[in-house]
Amino acid sequence: MVQVNNTPIVLRVRFRKVGKLQYISHLDLVRTMHKIIVRAKLPLWYTEGFNPKPKMVFAAPLSIGTESLCEYMDLRLTERMDTAEALRRLNENLTDEMQASDAYYPTSKLTDLKWLSYTVAIKTNGASDSLAKLCEDVLVADCVNVEKRTKSGENTMVNIRPLIKSVKTDFDGENIRISCVLSADASAFLNPEYVIKALREKLNILSDDDLTKEYYSIMRENAYLADMNEFR
Repeated sequence: MVQVNNTPIVLRVRFRKVGKLQYISHLDLVRTMHKIIVRAKLPLWYTEGFNPKPKMVFAAPLSIGTESLCEYMDLRLTERMDTAEALRRLNENLTDEMQASDAYYPTSKLTDLKWLSYTVAIKTNGASDSLAKLCEDVLVADCVNVEKRTKSGENTMVNIRPLIKSVKTDFDGENIRISCVLSADASAFLNPEYVIKALREKLNILSDDDLTKEYYSIMRENAYLADMNEFR
């Protein structure tokens, strides 16, 4: 393998991860993408050393069980190539549940991603317009305390309200739907599972162990900069 350029060029890829692929771990995603980008025959930049490999960096890795329309991956290339061609090659090797929607040379850093929007659909006993309004009231209150596990393994109560940018709820006749924008900052990331946890604790929803009767889904919709302009 000949390294053409010692200074890599960053290509950013936006892709979706939906359906059954919501259940693969981030480590499995990295392994899969490694195989995909090699098969796509992009002009990849490789790390130096005894075991050279292409460099991939992902923004805000998903929790298992969350779908997404806006995953981001930065690849290192040895030379610029046509982005439409890069997109075509990648999608030829991807599945319907994981397709790339955009490829471009970014002017921002992955760390510039500060907010993520989600749609949460909740099927629970007693779902109604009034319960949807109660869900919104819980999440826009001055204080939304939930128990979180720290890196040291201890449980502590944390107010997640400062990490919630906006919340809107409605009832579609079957499910309570929550549209929310949550912090994606590396130092203050809010997993949407904590939104569910807050509602469970405050309203006793999703209390039935029968998953055919009560369940929820989470879809990551879009990504934003600190000023709420779309992340690219």
